[in-house]
Amino acid sequence: MDASGVMIIKPIFLNAGEFSEGVAPARIHGAYGYIDRTGNFVIQPQFDYALPFAEGLALVYKNGRPFFINRQGIPAFAFSFPHATSFKNGRAMVRTASKKSGFINKQGELFIDTVYSQINSFVKGVAVVEGIHHHLYSDKEKGIQKNLEVGVIDSLGNFVVPYGRYKEIGDYANGYFKVEIPAEPWDSVEGFTAQTGFIDRNNTLVLAKDHRNNSWIGDNLSCGIANIHLYKNWLPEEDGTSFTTEKSYMGYINLNGEIIINDTTYKYASDFYDNRAFVKNDNWESYLINTQGALVTKTVFQDVFDPGFKDGFAFVKVNDQWGRIDTSGNFTIKPSFNSIEPPGMIEDYFFFTGNNTTLTGVANASGNIIIEPQLEQYDSRGFRNGLLFCVIDRKFTYINKEGKIIWQESGEQNQSVNFNIDFMNRGYFCAFSKRHKNDLGGFGGSDNSPKKVAKGNHFPESGLHVIVRPDEKRPIGSYPGIAVYIVNATKKSVLFDAQDSRLYMLVQARDTNGEWRDIEYLPSSWCGNSYHTLTLDAHNYWEFTTPVYEGDIKTRLRIALTYIDRPKKRGEQNTVTIYSNEYEGSINPGQFWRKESYYPHGIMDPYND
Repeated sequence: MDASGVMIIKPIFLNAGEFSEGVAPARIHGAYGYIDRTGNFVIQPQFDYALPFAEGLALVYKNGRPFFINRQGIPAFAFSFPHATSFKNGRAMVRTASKKSGFINKQGELFIDTVYSQINSFVKGVAVVEGIHHHLYSDKEKGIQKNLEVGVIDSLGNFVVPYGRYKEIGDYANGYFKVEIPAEPWDSVEGFTAQTGFIDRNNTLVLAKDHRNNSWIGDNLSCGIANIHLYKNWLPEEDGTSFTTEKSYMGYINLNGEIIINDTTYKYASDFYDNRAFVKNDNWESYLINTQGALVTKTVFQDVFDPGFKDGFAFVKVNDQWGRIDTSGNFTIKPSFNSIEPPGMIEDYFFFTGNNTTLTGVANASGNIIIEPQLEQYDSRGFRNGLLFCVIDRKFTYINKEGKIIWQESGEQNQSVNFNIDFMNRGYFCAFSKRHKNDLGGFGGSDNSPKKVAKGNHFPESGLHVIVRPDEKRPIGSYPGIAVYIVNATKKSVLFDAQDSRLYMLVQARDTNGEWRDIEYLPSSWCGNSYHTLTLDAHNYWEFTTPVYEGDIKTRLRIALTYIDRPKKRGEQNTVTIYSNEYEGSINPGQFWRKESYYPHGIMDPYND
């Protein structure tokens, strides 16, 4: 539809991407092609997955392998890398199977070799890179030093800052790179003798500060000033002398290495923006200061929206209400909002929540409300093409900047539509067990408790089994599903590894070569508290539902389950995988390999894939 809600292309596609260069990737069935603005395919469906065109080329996938096509749908050049990104500024990042990154040009030629484990984003023509062995640590006793494989390259791949000089290098910001300088001669020496400093893009060291007395530079240089962590009444480390947060505070250092703002009551000091910074005292009250350290206003702020000032304004909290100030500390928007929602100020509007409500509204740059609080969720990218994608009254909605609802879903759920996707589904078989002495815990909740096996269940009389019953229909969300059971018909309890109540249990399918492959995956958690065990006692079972997948590939499916085997010898254990009965189904090729982007929602969601 257009911004007024007029339907331009009828809703016949299962998936579609953004329009770019006059076309958009889309699929009606299992394969992607490209449509024009009339909805007609100009490149016929043939790809597992397809991304929008960028600079005349599009990144597409077949059988999980990427390559680039031109506007005629023809491969633009020979391509053999297993990973790539779309083109930007005439270059695309590529990565080898061993995860070494480089860049190709629009002829497919490698002009920055695949010798880096990490290439950060280019900022004004320079990018920080890490070598393959950058994170190998040193051992002084063995006489081994950590490889200082971190440097900076220009847009042609030439080193601006060579390897071997710094432990770490931050991205280019405000004309400088922040660097961690290793102690000599052993890189394993941490803390008191290492240095933090700044170099310019000519690799000239403009500032280096020792870490002695437990002081170190915090963030980037801005306005020629950086914040620095300092310490009160430091004594050389002796028995009974150790670091304490009560003696730590923050100040500011200039490019000459001079501590220019040194107030021991400052527990926190932000970066400077627009020649202004916010500092917090022992009570975590915020004050606005200038580059000489003088108070700009006597107003005490409860909180400040990160990063502080931007384009001459900052959102602040006073008396439990949020407003906006200028660099003189004067309110340009009176404090009247219960909260300012990320991403804060975007262009000429910002999101907020009102008093006595959790719903979100939108206000303009003058602080006038243009959409009353009614959004249950919204697209964090903000308004796009004049419309905001959001949820109102539990329905997907598009709303314009005048607060008019342009489109809203009917809310009717069609239970007859199967789950037709083009990506691997995340694991969802969650269960609960009463705490046994072997159970480790886990923070993910589940109310799927074990049940006692009864004669009417018609389960096997011995062994541990995963049973799929395709004829036993039940909903899973708004889609049709079928029943799945884990049945313990043994004489002993069985232990299962789990991840926030999620069992190590996945649906698999046969590919076109007849090989069994996962079409679901278990995300990795960086939090050790996510991992625990579950117990299913003898003659008990768990009950689950799995989606009815639908796609272009007719195949057979099964479910794989891993559990903990406990041999007779005490202390030994290993994991064993068992499989369910096979059943008929259909899937799309992208389900064998593609993981959708996922962004964690906070510290209680420690999953990044």
